[in-house]
Amino acid sequence: MAKISYAFIVSVALTFASEAGAFPAAADDFPADGYNIPAGALDDALNEFARRHHLQISYSPALVARRRSRGLRGAGSVREGLARLLEGTGLTAVAVKPNVYLLQASPRPARPVPAPVPAAKPMATAKPPVPTELDTVHVTGTRIGRADFESSLPLTLITNEQIRASGHQTLFDLLRLMPGMTGHHPRNVATEGGATQVPSAAAASASLYSLGPRATLFLVDGRRMANYGLVSTDMGALTDLNGIPLSMVDHIEIAHGGASAIYGADAMAGVVNIILKKDYRGAEVGGSFGVSQRGDAEQTRAYASFGERTPGDGSIFVSVDHYTRNPLLGSQRRWSTLDQRFDGQRDLRVPSGFTFGNFVVAPAPGCEGDEAVADSAACTLDIPRYVSLQPGITSNAFYTHFRQPLGDNAEFYADLRATRVSLEMQNAPFYASVQLPEGHPDSFKPFPALRLNYWFSELGPVRNRSVTTTRDYTAGIKGYRGKWEWDVSLSRRRNKVVNRIDGLIDESALFGTQGDAEVTTFRFSKAEENPTEVLEAISPRTTMGGEVVLDTVSGSIEGPLFALPAGDVKVAAGFEARHERVRNRPDDAFIKGKIALAQEADSRDASRNTSAIYAEFNAPLHEKLWVNAAWRVDRDAGYGNQISPMFGVRWQPLRSLALRGSFGEGYRAPTLAELRRPLVVDNQAFVRSDATTQPCLNDYGDYCQVVQRAVINPDLRPETSTSRSLGLIWTPNEDFTATVNRYRIRRNNEILAIDAASRPDLFPKALIRDADGYLDTVETYLDNVGSTEVRGWEIDAEYRHQTQRWGNLSFRINGHYMDHLLRRLHPKEREYDFSGYGTPNNTVLGSVRWSYRDWIATLNLRYMGHATVGIQPGQDCVLLDEPARCRTPSATLVGFDVAYGGFDKWLIGLNVSNLNDRRPVNYDYSFGGYSIVDDDPVGRYYLVSAVYRF
Repeated sequence: MAKISYAFIVSVALTFASEAGAFPAAADDFPADGYNIPAGALDDALNEFARRHHLQISYSPALVARRRSRGLRGAGSVREGLARLLEGTGLTAVAVKPNVYLLQASPRPARPVPAPVPAAKPMATAKPPVPTELDTVHVTGTRIGRADFESSLPLTLITNEQIRASGHQTLFDLLRLMPGMTGHHPRNVATEGGATQVPSAAAASASLYSLGPRATLFLVDGRRMANYGLVSTDMGALTDLNGIPLSMVDHIEIAHGGASAIYGADAMAGVVNIILKKDYRGAEVGGSFGVSQRGDAEQTRAYASFGERTPGDGSIFVSVDHYTRNPLLGSQRRWSTLDQRFDGQRDLRVPSGFTFGNFVVAPAPGCEGDEAVADSAACTLDIPRYVSLQPGITSNAFYTHFRQPLGDNAEFYADLRATRVSLEMQNAPFYASVQLPEGHPDSFKPFPALRLNYWFSELGPVRNRSVTTTRDYTAGIKGYRGKWEWDVSLSRRRNKVVNRIDGLIDESALFGTQGDAEVTTFRFSKAEENPTEVLEAISPRTTMGGEVVLDTVSGSIEGPLFALPAGDVKVAAGFEARHERVRNRPDDAFIKGKIALAQEADSRDASRNTSAIYAEFNAPLHEKLWVNAAWRVDRDAGYGNQISPMFGVRWQPLRSLALRGSFGEGYRAPTLAELRRPLVVDNQAFVRSDATTQPCLNDYGDYCQVVQRAVINPDLRPETSTSRSLGLIWTPNEDFTATVNRYRIRRNNEILAIDAASRPDLFPKALIRDADGYLDTVETYLDNVGSTEVRGWEIDAEYRHQTQRWGNLSFRINGHYMDHLLRRLHPKEREYDFSGYGTPNNTVLGSVRWSYRDWIATLNLRYMGHATVGIQPGQDCVLLDEPARCRTPSATLVGFDVAYGGFDKWLIGLNVSNLNDRRPVNYDYSFGGYSIVDDDPVGRYYLVSAVYRF
């Protein structure tokens, strides 16, 4: 019967992210009696090695399957012993913190083992054997390969086993709940920026430190991902995380803080590097099924992977994945409603009827009568009951990686990843304030000029189904000469989206003409039934299509430049050349402006060339003092050259204590997605009448009526940023590690949509006058007017305890606190601190894990602090003296995971998330009872999984 090895057990003791410590493994930690590990299965050898040294060696069982070790005998340090144990396996180990190693495929091709030769007589002048060393690997936060993590940037590692134990089934759900990360839900992405009823982009993304997706760079195996094929109305270009199945992910590395000097644009807040599986031997088949306690939100996953050596000591890895998740609607959860009287608040459901100002003076036709009729779904709109709390997903993915040595000092590699993701969402039925034409049979007879609040319940909810296809190709050659390594590669990243939307309104079909009189083709009465052909005419299916293609040529070289007394000065240098092409293909209804409450869209076919060179140095000035520096020069077509520097230092005054700090500057040129018009829903606006706006063409005393139009701003400038971080790592003994980091990031020249109608004095260039000098038009465009500064703290602590008889225990806590989120919408406007507004400014993840024999059990905790309700600081959340609560309570969610490996080749798991079945509570009425960013809308959830390894 197979058992879970100790090395495997302790690998999952890191519940979520491991802060990469600044300590290399102790070089003088020699075993008292030497090594005596026999040859055999690599898994058993690692198990024995980890047991003897009280180490954590983190790896996926599939990585070591069918690999053998030659054994280990004699004396040597821990690092030397581990390197010798891994000789000939194609694997290496990276020290991620004291006594914790991550097992990875070796970046160097395996060398042929020479045949044994007869032993020669010992010579008096014989030199001692050169110790075997661990290979270096590249980690996020630096281009310089290393055998241990020594970056001055804070680093977080999420291992494959941590992913499994978390119970999350999508990359978006895994990352959005990490402390310091913000999730951008597909429904939020689709409807932000004023497009609340016209879902356009529907990507799932995340970002660091509330700086938005434009400030966080996502990489796959160190290479940029293509942006999502459709442009988000509010967020612009962003990365879709739905196209990467977790079953294909080996581990994830997160570099916190500005890394633009190393990785370029979009890395102002940090970098998320998703490392896919590659050099595995053996086969693995797995699956999972999940369902909520209420019997809904079902999800299933089935996957298979295979890895094997090829002739010439190469390797090939192939993986397929199928995943489905049923949608969860607001009507399936009682708390999802605008009627929040059960929480002591108001009922803000919207009655259908004729309005005067903000008041309904008469019910809509067909809604007259008793309270039951007025309270029906047709006559009272409760938006949250219709929306998708969790979109439906169907995903299919294929991935393969091939590596083949070319002689002893080079290798060819290539990979292909293809995915197809279908995402389904829905929103409330289309609703609007409608001005009925004169003589309309449904108009308000005493006062026909009154507008009608109406929602088209006859058409059902607004529904959209987006299909995203991804095709990623990479091919390259890397080589080695001594301690130097070089790499040249070509890659193409392609993201194509087709978004089909039902339930929108074609304004041109709502009313027809008969002679000189305007008549209706649609009855605005809940008592009348409209013919099917009329409904089809006013609400045809609409389509939006888009594609982004990113071609990249890159090269790099790194190695030791010269030696100092404390070690080698290492350097990494390289270049990148990218060609990006963006295509947008909306259908005619959007191009001609027929769709109500949607902006006229444009067909686009634009491209841009960008290039960069960079260099990075890492120098040990003293055995306890390291410095590193990096410079990057980016050249973007139309924006010239920009230099981004970064400097860092790490000082270890004590064996148990290390300090580190970094400073960097960032730069981000406007993307092709930002060379567009912002959303303008209403083409009429009112601006205040004053010296700035006078004289105006349509003067109504205190206000002027103007035409409002959106235009493209060709004069956008790059955004810039500065980032600072200070950190402390304390490891008093082998069982305890604590890390504290302080960060500060400021972004200037932020690209925002201006609001000249509200503040015409700030945007005189947006005021357009006719030939006689009268103001008649106000323009809206994107401009460099904003700034944001974030400051906060991060903490990570872990304690491990190995008992004599009852297995091993580990305790972990990871937290984030943002004390300032300063936003300014214009240099002349006031700066507001939004920390804690709308979303908590402090989050904590904790775990208690117990591993005993063939069992692993984990208790997970997630804490979210309270959030202030309000549009912006200083504004009262209480309106019209009605019941309101201005502070959403804090929340703690509990989860439980157990895995059993006592069956031969099997690993069986059960995960229960939201064990305490805590329902969302949010007092912001616009959120509909919950926070789409932070809350769990599903409730208690059960997930069973099984993995079989050949």
